[in-house]
Order: sequence, then C-alpha cells, then structure tokens
Amino acid sequence: MVFLVVNGLIGSGIFALPEVLHRAVGTFAPWLMLLGAMLMASVFFCFASLARLTDRSGGPQRFVTDAFGRFPGFQVGWLFYFGRMVAHAANVTVLVSYAAAFWPVLGVGLARSCAIVVIIGVVTVLNVVGMKRAVSVLGALTLFKLAPLVLLAGLVLVANPSMEPVALPQFTAVQGVALAALYAFIGCENATIAAGETKNPIRSVPRALLISLAIVGMVYFGLQFAYSNSPVAGTGSETPLAALAGHYAGDVGALLIGATVIVSVLGNSVAGHTVASRITAALSEDRLIPQWFGHVSRWRTPANSIVFFGLGALLFALTGTFVALAISATLARLLGYIASIGALPRLRILAGLEAFTLRLGAAAGVALSLCIWAAFQSSREQWTLIAAFLSAGTVLFFIARYSPTAAPDVET
Repeated sequence: MVFLVVNGLIGSGIFALPEVLHRAVGTFAPWLMLLGAMLMASVFFCFASLARLTDRSGGPQRFVTDAFGRFPGFQVGWLFYFGRMVAHAANVTVLVSYAAAFWPVLGVGLARSCAIVVIIGVVTVLNVVGMKRAVSVLGALTLFKLAPLVLLAGLVLVANPSMEPVALPQFTAVQGVALAALYAFIGCENATIAAGETKNPIRSVPRALLISLAIVGMVYFGLQFAYSNSPVAGTGSETPLAALAGHYAGDVGALLIGATVIVSVLGNSVAGHTVASRITAALSEDRLIPQWFGHVSRWRTPANSIVFFGLGALLFALTGTFVALAISATLARLLGYIASIGALPRLRILAGLEAFTLRLGAAAGVALSLCIWAAFQSSREQWTLIAAFLSAGTVLFFIARYSPTAAPDVET
C-alpha cells in the first residue's frame, strides 16, 4: 500500500517543479515544499480517518455516495476522473521534455506532438490488451525511482555544502505557485480507491498514508534544497533535475536522471491510466453513465473507457502546458478532497461515533481551509474547464438515469 501511494505521489511534479518554484520564490522554495507537506498532512489525516470507516473500494466517490447519495457521489467520481485525465496529460508533457534533453528534435513542433501521440497511444493500447501484470511490475519499480533521487540530493549537498541565504518571498509570489506546489503531493486518495483489495484496510490504509507522506516530503525537500542551492537554479531549464545531475555528475548523471524520469513518469502514467479508465467502467456498471463506457473487449478490458480516457488525455497534452495542466488537475482533486472531508462527520455519525474528536476537528479545519484557499488560487479558465466537464458528466448521468435499462434509483 505504501508503494501504491508513493508511486501515485511521485509522478511528474518533482521532475518539473524545482525550477518553477525557484523562479517564483527563490531560496524559499525547499521550505515551501516542506510547508506544503506539513499542511497536506491534515488532508492525509482526514483520509486516514475516512479509511477507518469503510473497508470497501472507491475512495472519495464511495465516501460522498455513502454520506450524501448517488448524484453527489457521481459528481465527485467524475471530478476525480477529470483530474486524473489532466494529470496523465501533464505527466506525458514532462516525459517528452526529458526525452528531448537526449533527442532535441522531440522538444518542438510536429516531432513533439508525434511523441505525445505515440506515448499515450501505446499506453492506451497496452491497457486495452491487458496490463495487470505489467502495472504490478511498474508499481514495484517505485524503489528504483526513489534511489537515484535520494542519491542525487546527497551528491549535490556533499559537493556544494554551502547554503544560500533564505529570503522570504512576497505572499503574492507564494499564491502564484501554491497549486503547482500542492500538485506534487496530490494522490493520497489512491490508497482509499483500492481499499477493498487490501488486507485489513481499516488498519493498513491509514498507516500507509502517513508513512508515504513522510517519505515523499523528505525526498521532495532534499531535492528542492539541493537544486535551489546549486548554480543550475534560475537558468530556466525545463528539465531541472537532469540539468542538476549533469552539472555535478556529467553526462552519466544526466542520463541516469533522464532514465529515472522516464521510468517514473511512464510507470505513473500506465498505473494512472489503468485505474482512471476503470472509473467510467464502474460508473457505467452502476448505471450512472451510459453503458457504452462499460463495453468489455475480447481481452476482458473496458476498451471504450480506456480509449475515451486516452483521447481526452491526448487532447489536453497537445494543447496545454505542464503548469496549466497541473493546476487544473490539482483543482479537480482539491474539490474532491473538500467533498470527502465534508462527508467525514456524517459518516462518523452513521458509524455510531461522535462527529469530531478535538484532534480530528483541528485537522479537518486546517485541511478544509487549505483546500478552499488553494482552489481559489486558480484562474477563471480552470474553473470554466471544470464546470464544462461536470456539465458533460451531468448530461451523461441523466441520459443513463432515464434510459430504458437504467437501474432503480436507490438512495443510500
């Protein structure tokens, strides 16, 4: 379960963000990462508390459905589906940027577009023909992608032990990158989505969430600290960790980090595609969206859902930048977090518990404040995109509800 959460957290964010954060807030960037981890601990704590209330899969969609009914639960599930689709697109843009460091022709124009099409196309086809075993292998590679990152941070700090003075940035500068920074910590719901397939989930899921945040938070802080105190910081590199490794370890170091990025992002993309494309299949099975999404191929996979997800991610990857995609994905997930935390007191009451303990109430207050504040740091364009996607989902929901084959509308 720790592997699942860590793999979900370490996707593309840390490979693209060091330069973005340093340009925005300078040498405060590593401390912004640490602050982000500490604040996100409240969200993880709330999800750990939610996980103790059910041993079934589904995550946020399950929590909101059990608390408030089918339609609100569907909206949250659809939001997370959108967030995963956009995050998949963001991952692919980072993967192509790092590949372009070795093959510059992939960095611009038609070649870049073709690379995006090929990567998403291959991942989609692999999911259609069945990728269960491959995804398990890629999940196990989490350890292999952590080792080079820890090694890089240690190498830079040993080679360059001096620390630049920390200058507090303007609050407006922090606001400008808040969502992008939080993107690196988005993914705690991965554990709760697969809870029903986990041994003793009521005990293992909460522990895995908190252990994973501690591991990832320290890795992120170390990498950002090493980057912000290096000569590479502020050079505008689109592949900051490869540039950092190249500066201190030459071509071999850059190649190692480039390979780590490719393995990490590809593994995260395959796993994310596999999980997210099953969301629409599950919604179709529950008659919440048209049954077309639930069509099963001869390989016993939900082919229509997989292809639909791949086409959506392809559209976003071809038309958006990493930062814009990361912000959109984070906004969608934050709204799902808000709904899940809002469901917590009702689920506790239904379980025969008091709505909040003092510690849980404090954590929920911090988590809600953080999520609401961060959500409103996004632009009108991101909110418009979210609203359009939710509207499309609502149309699909009512088409399925009033179709002749719709299941009875039973409220939980």
